[in-house]
Amino acid sequence: MELDSVYRTYRPLLLSLAYRMLGTVTEAEDLVQDVFITVQQQNLYQEESAVRSLKAYLCKMVTNRCLDQLKSARKQREVYTGPWLPEPLVQDYAITPGPASAAGQQAQDPLQILLLEDTLSYAFLVMLERLTPVERAVFILREAFDFNYHEIADFVNRTEPGCRKIYSRLKRKIQEERPAEPFSSSRAEQLVLQFLHAGATGDMEGLLALLAEDIVLYSDGGGKVLAALRPVHSSQRVLAFIQGLIAKGQGQSQGQDGSAGGVRLVRVNGQPGLVLTSAEEAYPTVVSLEFQDDRIQRIYLIRNPDKLQHLKLSAAE
Repeated sequence: MELDSVYRTYRPLLLSLAYRMLGTVTEAEDLVQDVFITVQQQNLYQEESAVRSLKAYLCKMVTNRCLDQLKSARKQREVYTGPWLPEPLVQDYAITPGPASAAGQQAQDPLQILLLEDTLSYAFLVMLERLTPVERAVFILREAFDFNYHEIADFVNRTEPGCRKIYSRLKRKIQEERPAEPFSSSRAEQLVLQFLHAGATGDMEGLLALLAEDIVLYSDGGGKVLAALRPVHSSQRVLAFIQGLIAKGQGQSQGQDGSAGGVRLVRVNGQPGLVLTSAEEAYPTVVSLEFQDDRIQRIYLIRNPDKLQHLKLSAAE
């Protein structure tokens, strides 16, 4: 197989794996590029290579490099300013997920194209951050990519029974933490639109009714832009925080959907979300909402400019 063919065949898989493991788009792209450089230098793509399964070998390379990177990243995140949130994937809401829709304005953003059909919600990506690097690798390799336990054990240098135990324990834990019934995308869209309308019209009572009493808001500015340094708890405090955002965005022009200026509906990791823009800032704020029992349970505000550069969004949009 020619190197170009190997690149086209396996790059989407490897990028998807690296993004899930690292939670960052830019690092995933750099890591996968380095893997292909190694493949070229060692001629691993040649038929005479000792590699029996190129797909498995490439995934093992990516997994091990991600494990090494996560171990060093955990130390860096201990001194990170405020909450650390993963980099989001954002598409215009009008775009219907699927290969045919990728040929338009997203064409300059390869990872966005590759993951248009990604079912990994932003809330789930945040949840993965609570796992150890090995736990994260075992769960992702089994849950998202359906590798068998023999392969996973080889990837992470653990025993097969050990990997089975890790996955089984995590599966039970996640099922206990998740709502009993999955939240439909259509219902999530309705609630996001209600949230958007209440904020645009200043309906604070309507906005409060959408917030769970024990809601938590996380804001990631990375110490580079203004953001809450600690999670904001309770519906009243979150409402006050949202009021401040609304006041900051007032006076801008209306969007195409009739919403308040500087606010538009998007897909964040495949789920309905928002982008807030301000003429005063070079980068927007990406908002992801997590729902439970028809209420907003978690709000994630991604404001760190370093985590938004790959989206090619700007305040001028």
